[in-house]
Amino acid sequence: MAPLYPSFTPTYHHDQYPAIDPTQSALDCSYKVVLITGAGGGIGRGIALAFGKAHAQGVALLGRTQATLAETAAEIKRLSGGSTDVFVVTADIMNKSQVQAAMESIVEHYGGRVPDVLVNNAGGLRGIGNLTDVDIDEFMEAFEINVRGPLTVLQTFLRANREHSPDSSRTVINLPSGAAHIPFAPTAAAYGTSKLANAKITEYVHHENPSWNVFNMQPGVVKTALAAQSGRKAEDEPELPAGFAVWLVAHPRARELNGKFMWANWDVNELVERSEQIRERDLLTLTLKGWAEDVNAEELKRRAASVAGNANRKD
Repeated sequence: MAPLYPSFTPTYHHDQYPAIDPTQSALDCSYKVVLITGAGGGIGRGIALAFGKAHAQGVALLGRTQATLAETAAEIKRLSGGSTDVFVVTADIMNKSQVQAAMESIVEHYGGRVPDVLVNNAGGLRGIGNLTDVDIDEFMEAFEINVRGPLTVLQTFLRANREHSPDSSRTVINLPSGAAHIPFAPTAAAYGTSKLANAKITEYVHHENPSWNVFNMQPGVVKTALAAQSGRKAEDEPELPAGFAVWLVAHPRARELNGKFMWANWDVNELVERSEQIRERDLLTLTLKGWAEDVNAEELKRRAASVAGNANRKD
C-alpha cells in the first residue's frame, strides 16, 4: 500500500511490525507508570492497551466518560494477565480544577509517585471550513481543545514533578497532527493551526527539561471516529501508533530522537540509523526552511537566551 504522504524513512508502515511489537521483552515496561489522556477510545485506547501488552507497572486512564475508561481498563488487565495496575479517573482536560484533582488522585494512588510517562493524546476536531466562511467561535474552540486542554494537563504534570520528583527524568509523548506542518489541508485551518501550537509547546517542554525524553508523534491517519468525522481516507491501524509509543518509552535508542516530530508510519530502525544526521542538521523540528541552516539548534538556543536576558535586565 503506497503512503498517503512523503516518508522520512524508505519504509512506511500502516500497521504494527516486529520492532514495535509491545509484547517483546525488549520493550518491557514493567518498571513504568504511564498516564494517558483520552484513553476511553480511538488512539488513546490503543496506546493504553499496548502498554498493557508491555506489562507496564501502572496505567492511569484519564477521560470524560467513566464507562469507556472502564472498558479500556478491563482489557488492559486481561492483556497484561493482571500484572498492570490500572487506575481510572474522570476529568475534562479543559477544566483546570478537575485536571488538578485527577493528578492528585493519581499520585496518591501510586504511593506519592508521579507517572514516569505522559501520553498527551486528548484533542478534537472543531471549526471545519475555509477561512471565509468558518465560524470564528468554532475556530477558537479548536484552540481550547487542542491547545488549552493539553497544556492544562502538561502544566499539571510538570508541577507535580516539581513538587514530588524534581530530579526525575520523564517521557512525554504528545500527539499533534501532520496538519501542523503540511502546507495546506482544505477546510482544516482551525485544526492545523491549533495542532501546530500544540506541537510547538511540546518543543518548549523539551528545551526546558533537557533530561527528559520528549516527542511529538503524528499517529498516522488512523481508523477512528475522528477520521470518519473529517472524511479522511484512513489506512492506518491503531496498533501502529500504540506500538510506536511503547518503543519511544522503552527502547534505549529512542533517546537519540529526543525533541523530534515524527510520524508513527516511519520505520524506527531506519530512524535511528539516521539519528546522527538528524541531530547534526536539526531535522524533524518546526523551523523556517532556508534560514539559519549554518547555525545549529544549540547555538540558536544560546542566542535566544542572550536576547531574553538582555530584555529582562534592569539597567
